[in-house]
Amino acid sequence: MPKGEERMYQVIGAYFSPTGGTKRATETVCALLGEAEYLDLGGRERAQRSFGPQDLLVLALPVYAGQMPAVPGLLDGLKGDGTPCVVVATYGNRHYDDTLAQVQRLMEERGFRCVGAAAVITPHIFAPTLGVGRPDEEDISKLEPFAKGVLQKLEEGNFAHVQVPGNPTPAPKAAVPVQKDRDWDTCLGCAICAKACPTQAMDLSTLLWEDSKCISCMSCVAACPTGALGYNSSMLAQKLTANFSQRREVETFL
Repeated sequence: MPKGEERMYQVIGAYFSPTGGTKRATETVCALLGEAEYLDLGGRERAQRSFGPQDLLVLALPVYAGQMPAVPGLLDGLKGDGTPCVVVATYGNRHYDDTLAQVQRLMEERGFRCVGAAAVITPHIFAPTLGVGRPDEEDISKLEPFAKGVLQKLEEGNFAHVQVPGNPTPAPKAAVPVQKDRDWDTCLGCAICAKACPTQAMDLSTLLWEDSKCISCMSCVAACPTGALGYNSSMLAQKLTANFSQRREVETFL
């Protein structure tokens, strides 16, 4: 880029956010980078989009058992062309483990250049008192210099590989489905829950779950318009709360 010439980037926030926490984190990060448009990676069908060198993709995924969600083909429809990318891992105050390294590798394989990464705390899906209200103002104060650093790197044309912790090729972990239930008296039979399921673990006709496909993301529960779906994670919540209540802080990498 010639000296003095400023390149303008279109910020696009892409997120997989079954219960809303990762979406909010995406919006928080994007707001610090510029006016953004958004791409929802959830639902029954996989999003398809190509990105160019003038785009800045902010990709945010929740951490499930230390890895990105085990949704078949979740990122396959995203195609980069030397596109700068910021990877965000959201988690419920336990740890993000291998997620940043795993997603960074997958995005670079798809034509993106990682210019920054962040681990951001959001409410835990099974223990909502962990990470409640986050990201909060304290988190934003840590994300502000990170966003400025990303923009400075882009201005300088600095696309050097970002070093993040974790194993970029972790061994897959089998999901352990959380027991869910349905109140058929209040269920409308609208199949909104099944259409929201990213792994097609729920039959569109019978509305029954196939546990072998379920990743316990609770998209179905969050999508139900009448609250007919529920789950019991009280024992897991007690264990998580007992071990991971101490506040963790945002971590950023440039």
